[in-house]
Amino acid sequence: MKNHPLITELQKLKESSRYAIAQGGRYDLDDFKKYLHIEREVERRLKDIIIQSSSIEKAQLILVCGNVGDGKSHILSYLHNEIPEEISKFHIHNDATEAHNPDESSNETLYRLLKDFKDENIQKSFSKIILAINLGTLSKFIEEYGSEFRELSDFVQQQHILDNQVVSTQEFDPNRFFQQINFTDFHLYSLTKDGPVSATILELLKKIVTDSESNVIYKAYKEIKDQPEFIRCPVKLNFEFLLDEKHRALIVQLIIQSIAQNKEIVSVRSLLNFIHDIIVPIQLSTVNEQEQLNKIQNLSDKEFLSCLLSNYLFEHADLSNIFSRLAELDPCNTRNDQTDEMLLKLQSIDNPLELFSQHIRPELYEHTLKKIKVELIDKDLISKYFLRLFYFQNHLENITLKNDFQEYIIWLYHFNKGNPVYLSKLYELVENAIKKWHGDPKKGDKIILKTGRRQIKYRIFKDFDLEPNPYIQPNKGGEVLHQFVQEFIVQYKIPLAEGLIRISIDFSLFKTLKMITQGYRPNRKDNNNFVYFVYFINQITALNTQNALYVDEVNVGKPIDYKLTRNAFGGYKFELVS
Repeated sequence: MKNHPLITELQKLKESSRYAIAQGGRYDLDDFKKYLHIEREVERRLKDIIIQSSSIEKAQLILVCGNVGDGKSHILSYLHNEIPEEISKFHIHNDATEAHNPDESSNETLYRLLKDFKDENIQKSFSKIILAINLGTLSKFIEEYGSEFRELSDFVQQQHILDNQVVSTQEFDPNRFFQQINFTDFHLYSLTKDGPVSATILELLKKIVTDSESNVIYKAYKEIKDQPEFIRCPVKLNFEFLLDEKHRALIVQLIIQSIAQNKEIVSVRSLLNFIHDIIVPIQLSTVNEQEQLNKIQNLSDKEFLSCLLSNYLFEHADLSNIFSRLAELDPCNTRNDQTDEMLLKLQSIDNPLELFSQHIRPELYEHTLKKIKVELIDKDLISKYFLRLFYFQNHLENITLKNDFQEYIIWLYHFNKGNPVYLSKLYELVENAIKKWHGDPKKGDKIILKTGRRQIKYRIFKDFDLEPNPYIQPNKGGEVLHQFVQEFIVQYKIPLAEGLIRISIDFSLFKTLKMITQGYRPNRKDNNNFVYFVYFINQITALNTQNALYVDEVNVGKPIDYKLTRNAFGGYKFELVS
């Protein structure tokens, strides 16, 4: 039995493939890797740093920081071909892929490598090194050897390289011995005032399905496209589903939402692996090459339908973090009157194809449903397939639909831009939610204190006043932000003391705060999930030591009955409020 050429070529996208990892110390990209290469903003910045740094007549250490698999090695390898003269002036060390001396730790290897950048040597050094290093490794090195590399340690701190709540400036300075670029400040998507976009993911998907002389995947698709033994092949049909740019656009938005809502770290390498997985179902990727075609021809109608991309995308949470997050965004989880009415008809109708023909474009289902006995398929699976196709069909509406995520991501753009209107809205949201977390105090200048056991007779209030100290991100980006933090940072001045109290607000907490301001009362699960926010509330109330306490006798009819205050001499006064 012959093998499946499309599956064979798609294997090159997998993380386990030999094609997945570049060395970075030399140009080692084959034609296919070169074809898939997409210039990202982080590459343009790094290229500029290397060019400028190469001409400086003193020691230069370029830190290329990030996380595992985020493309540091690939970009460095690519730049060997782009700027060979400039990059050749540097020794390149990739801490993640370099073979270490078995007799020394990775920290000891770095210590030896960076000897010319020790405080005692750096002034007379002319060494030039590009160090690709993961943040965890850099942190451990600074912790162990920071006393001998004080200048490097100070640079790392000043540039906020290890602080994920701050975007580092990453501007080139010819007067420094150190330059840096932090891949974690760049993401697979960018922020705009109209919502998130991702030229990288969109272009990558497009390259994979483009008919090009350099695209071996599309060549393999053409081999099987019209062959009768592949007519019911899910891999071929999934590839064809991605030929539609509208489908690709919606998948890009789903990936962005998955990343942004959960602060997922998704590397280019894991993204390529994901693209492989949505085209090649696990039932086919795990069988022997000689058995693939036989397996395809013997798929049951139910298995066949489950393997189709619009279904498969939302039903395999166990495959990876991206799949897990996409399962949460399954359109089957969101219902409205229109879809409920259609589903009721689908459950009662004898021939489901009638309803498909009324609401779904023929090209979306004819090549699949006409290959199976629809009437024998479980109605639940048919219903899910219908809802998901309907979702893809109405892609523009789904992308522009106003919801909590869209609001969050628009606010996030303006937060990173330092827009005072949105900063004011953010602080107002947080302060209103703080006041109402333990119950609605009715009066806007009070907060209910949690007193341990639930009280049914009395409630304790405290005057509530905060002085915001908005943190403005040093973001000098234009209308499109390529560097940004993925969550809000809110901070207040500490009363009667020097210092600030700070908290991060991610999407999950943002959504809950909105619900609270609209009347929702947090339960035990919320208190556990957002224990850091409860701690933040407790900190704020504890720091307001001079504020009066009020006691309300529940159901008596007066908003506040008693007041406890402290005078300037340390004395206390408890009085009835008239």
